[in-house]
Amino acid sequence: MKKITILFLLIFSSAITYSQNFEFDFLPSSLNEEVLENENYIKPHFLGNVIANKIKLLELAYKWEDPPTATRLNSMIRIEKQPIYFAMSKITAAKYYKKKINKNTLTKEEAIKQISEILDIAIMIRYQDTKEFENYIRSLNGDRIIEVFTKNVKLSYF
Repeated sequence: MKKITILFLLIFSSAITYSQNFEFDFLPSSLNEEVLENENYIKPHFLGNVIANKIKLLELAYKWEDPPTATRLNSMIRIEKQPIYFAMSKITAAKYYKKKINKNTLTKEEAIKQISEILDIAIMIRYQDTKEFENYIRSLNGDRIIEVFTKNVKLSYF
């Protein structure tokens, strides 16, 4: 009986941590693509220009170039909120969705819709408190990242 109780508690506690929900504010102003007008080059994406533009918005939000200093001769690329940025890099890589489309687990239109929604969330949460969320997604694989963004992230519309 003692073993069954311990097993039950272990399963229950892992279920609670596994399905942790995160709530962020909906900020449509962060999705404004006017800043892309000044960009000379936007790397094409096999899912189309809409996704390529969103990936560029994500890069502009999370990455910047730190200019050289007196003690450092070269400029450095800085990335803020690295777990979120690198999670997006995992799932925006062409091979991730190409593999899913080739296996017929996802159509191209479904892939575009899914990645578009996930990129929107990642861009909107850039200036919000995400420490707990970053710790949670730090070591997840691509499928789990998508699941967290689609099922565990809730946006509050105010």
